[in-house]
Amino acid sequence: MRIAKYLSSQNIGSRREIEKYIDQNRIKVNGITIKSPITFVSEADNIQFDDKLVEHKNQIVILKFNKPIKFITSHKKQNNKPIIFDIINLKYRNYKTAGRLDFYSEGLLILTSNGEIARNLELPKNKFKRVYEVSVNGVLNEKKLLRISKGAKINDLSYRPFNYQILSEQKKSIKLKLTLEEGKNREIRNIMSFLDLNIVKLKRTEYGPFKLNTLKTRQLEMATDQEMKNYYSHINK
Repeated sequence: MRIAKYLSSQNIGSRREIEKYIDQNRIKVNGITIKSPITFVSEADNIQFDDKLVEHKNQIVILKFNKPIKFITSHKKQNNKPIIFDIINLKYRNYKTAGRLDFYSEGLLILTSNGEIARNLELPKNKFKRVYEVSVNGVLNEKKLLRISKGAKINDLSYRPFNYQILSEQKKSIKLKLTLEEGKNREIRNIMSFLDLNIVKLKRTEYGPFKLNTLKTRQLEMATDQEMKNYYSHINK
């Protein structure tokens, strides 16, 4: 496979990052510094990154993490705000994340040792469903919600159809369950704002076959065998 795809699967970086490393002359294949990302390799090749041997990792690990609010989904600090890797075991420091959650959102994040899995989970064409529980304040205009749930353009951004369920409604306090297939940046926040609803709590409970279930805030756990099986069945169908 191409060098960028291979090194991404070995958790060295994203494909775009690998291409930058190649431009920086940081990658060698069988002792030769490569100059092009159109370089094909196999497990039998001797591959070095910054003169250190890249050891092939056969085991693929997928972890579920219950992200708390007020943490950024990032490997790098931004404006001195805490990042999720400040509170995640150091041995997972280089894992890829699939499905970002913003600073004030909480719930299920997927971490994986395999960059290709993270990419597959995020690609819109794969149609992995994301399920959220959203608590809001305001007066719900369900006709308007029904209309935009069939697909809408909000502030010049097009959103795909989504499913919703009203879990509870008391006076001006409403709890919704939303199921999305795309999950654009701040999509739910933009939708709720368009409906003149103020978000009190936004929590993701499912991402594709992976479910938060009873996982507590700040905790990590391995994806179950059944979740892994369902992931591969979805990708290979």
